[in-house]
Amino acid sequence: MAEPATPATPVEPPAPDRPPVPRTGMSWLVKLYVGLAGAALAVYLVAGLLGWDFKSSTRDTVPGSVRSSPGGYRSYHFWYGGYHGGK
Repeated sequence: MAEPATPATPVEPPAPDRPPVPRTGMSWLVKLYVGLAGAALAVYLVAGLLGWDFKSSTRDTVPGSVRSSPGGYRSYHFWYGGYHGGK
């Protein structure tokens, strides 16, 4: 004859000073935000896989004479102006 199944470990009730806290589900607003974020990621993924480009403007080129002139567009002198003093 088979042995009777042993009962599962008994679950002790929580202490009186620590009552169980019921868990609430996600609100509809959180579900909406998660859905919108998922949809945006899906559109971005599909656009990347299909090679869609959302930019309609072309990039402008800056001539080398403007880039290399002192104080010009992102020149060396823009980042470093010489001696700055110090202690």
